Amino acid sequence: MEDLMGRKDSWTTSQLHEALDVFEQQLRVSGLRRNTINTYVQHPERFIRWLENDYTPIGPRSNNQEAGVKPRSKYDPLCDFLVDRPKQPVTLGFTEVEAILGFALPASARRHQAWWANEREGTHSHARAWLEASYETRKLDLNSQTVTFVPPS
Repeated sequence: MEDLMGRKDSWTTSQLHEALDVFEQQLRVSGLRRNTINTYVQHPERFIRWLENDYTPIGPRSNNQEAGVKPRSKYDPLCDFLVDRPKQPVTLGFTEVEAILGFALPASARRHQAWWANEREGTHSHARAWLEASYETRKLDLNSQTVTFVPPS
């Protein structure tokens, strides 16, 4: 049985990357939103990295955690970025935040001010990233897609 690229059952990781590139192009041509395309593509990319021994899943129940070290959040790169800065306001575009994080922000971050709320409780791991760095969000502009992080007054 042949696949869409004319290959038989066995795939190399290089072939998987090539097929994923073709898939991504088909998603773009079909007019899907960028966030949807990112979701469809990033999960298989992570799987391929795992196949290549270039990715190890680490989560709250992982045995890879050091004793006494809190589990990392996917938003920790933003925390690290803010911690390493002088304690002064910094305005970032959403694409800059995505570059720091290494992945696309969820659609709700672009649509809802509530996503950027300074809430430590609940499921707001993204907010904890800037709050733990001793910053709060201010001057959110969903139209220009910018947010300013400021040290609390």
